[in-house]
Amino acid sequence: MYSKTLLDISSRITPADRHVHLVHRFLVPRNTRQLRIDFAYSPKLLQDEARQNTLVRQAVDRYMEPELREVAYTDPDYLVLQNLLTVSLDDPAGFRGAAHRANKEQIIIVSESTATPGFLAGPLPAGLWELTVSLHEVVTDKCQFELQVQAAETEGADGL
Repeated sequence: MYSKTLLDISSRITPADRHVHLVHRFLVPRNTRQLRIDFAYSPKLLQDEARQNTLVRQAVDRYMEPELREVAYTDPDYLVLQNLLTVSLDDPAGFRGAAHRANKEQIIIVSESTATPGFLAGPLPAGLWELTVSLHEVVTDKCQFELQVQAAETEGADGL
């Protein structure tokens, strides 16, 4: 069904990359009827308990009132640290949507008549599009993400 791969990226990131927005540009050919974005990253959760406790203690000490800190140090809701990467999409005219979800695997579909929630259905203009991977938080020593954009073209399409 998908006739062209427009973008295929694999990248390894570290905690030094947190709070960065990685912009990836790709060309959408004329006569594209649907885009499919496959996005996945791993690992999701920080499994190192000692590091997790250190990071939680640092954050609690920095942001919480002293009288609330002792409870937060042992609260299980604070002790689940995870990587968070999200995707935003822009076409040549501007914003087409964002998937600011915590899922570590996502499939995003955009076409003239339908779109994954968070994205706008509508014409798929030929030209330079941008997909931004926002690295909201990276708590593991290494995190790998995979990103692929594929296009389905209408019958008889001849590209750009």
